[in-house]
Amino acid sequence: MTSAPLPRLTGAGLAVLGVAYFLTTFLFASANVAVPEVARRLSASPAQQTLILAAFSATFATALILFGRLGDNRGRRRVFVVGLIAAGIASIAAGFAPDITSLIVLRAMQGVGAAAFTPQVLSTVQATATGEARRRAIAVIAATAGLGFCGGQVVGGALLAWDPAGLGWRTVWWSAAGIALVAAAAARAVPDTRAQRRLPLDYRGTALLTAALLALLVGLSMGGSLGWPPVSWVLLAVAVGAGAAFWSAQRRAEAAGGAPMLPPSVFAHRPIRVGLLMALLFFSGYGALVFEYALVSEHALGMSPMASGLALVPYGAAFVAVSLGQPAIHRVLGARTMPVGAALNAVGLLALAATGLAAPQIWAWGVQPALILVGAAQAMQFGPLVGAIMGAVPDRIAGLTGGLVSTAQQAAFALGVATLGTGYTALAGGMPAQHAFAVVLVVHAGLAAAFAACARSLHRAPSTDSTEPRVPAAAVRSRR
Repeated sequence: MTSAPLPRLTGAGLAVLGVAYFLTTFLFASANVAVPEVARRLSASPAQQTLILAAFSATFATALILFGRLGDNRGRRRVFVVGLIAAGIASIAAGFAPDITSLIVLRAMQGVGAAAFTPQVLSTVQATATGEARRRAIAVIAATAGLGFCGGQVVGGALLAWDPAGLGWRTVWWSAAGIALVAAAAARAVPDTRAQRRLPLDYRGTALLTAALLALLVGLSMGGSLGWPPVSWVLLAVAVGAGAAFWSAQRRAEAAGGAPMLPPSVFAHRPIRVGLLMALLFFSGYGALVFEYALVSEHALGMSPMASGLALVPYGAAFVAVSLGQPAIHRVLGARTMPVGAALNAVGLLALAATGLAAPQIWAWGVQPALILVGAAQAMQFGPLVGAIMGAVPDRIAGLTGGLVSTAQQAAFALGVATLGTGYTALAGGMPAQHAFAVVLVVHAGLAAAFAACARSLHRAPSTDSTEPRVPAAAVRSRR
């Protein structure tokens, strides 16, 4: 029997997927801007402020791989739409939250909705595009990710500055709801795809992974923002124990002929192992850089949230422009794109450290050339990295692609803020903020150099391991 032709990803479908990926990073970035105002109006403690941010990241990261498999089984467009609607409803409700506890719960619900639609973006691209078409699609998705990160800062800051009818931070969540519901309404343009074989859900693996990631992300978030109280170390210990139990259960399930959530044999593919290490290096620096920049510009130099967000617009514009130009860059540089991008990123970060020592009155515009270089260089790292991981994950478990990339992203964001962000805060207690920022940026440059070394290794010695994730016939139910 001949296989059915792949559905084609049209420009309209790619636009809808891009809007959804924009929303993912918008939800993360806009909350960073809104939380201080939430704390002021609802009298939130430092721990509660941390939980407003951690609740979204934790539920988002824990559910990604599960929803990736659900999309493979039930239809990616269906899960995509359900996730967008859920995120939209949770965002509307968050705007009406009467107290901090309600807001934390609704932020967690936002995370679940985002976890449902986000992995469908990359898995749909993987299932509907190949070769140059896939590179163009990844370029668009990468551009929207960067745009969402900066857009969250700018739009969030603008809404807080405007403060219509005294609603302030509530309008930030409502703007996210509008984006989610518009994307859901236009989702018919997205091709309806699913895996050819249906795999059962791994409930035990889901529970263990949820425990591990919840404990890790909340522990890192509380430790980084609250000075590492004992509870944060307890949570990290729980994360290690649950993570070890999860990995052991996955290995036993696969060896016994089951279909675990995260088949260990996937990691026999060297590009996946190296690619996920590169993702941790990239996203830990990427997330921490924006966090540290906000601390310097708003807290140390007295810039408003809107002014701080606007100062990042050239950085975001460079990221978007280079992301969209990624196919042309790839034709020129090929496998050298990521190493060159990482090297330029290191140079830009060191230049940012040097120019960041300028006097406060010229700091905001004095750092712009270095920030633009960093934004352009990071775009040369991000898109090709996603493409490398996508190329290594077998198409029949495409839902795992988006889950792996986004889970690594959220874990690295929390790790970067908890380590590099905490390092900046500690240094800023004993020296001028710009000097502390410069010291931490040297560490960022080291992460970029490590990324470059991994990228060269990835392409210099391609994996000869042809092992596929083992999916036994007993664990597979044919698609109806």
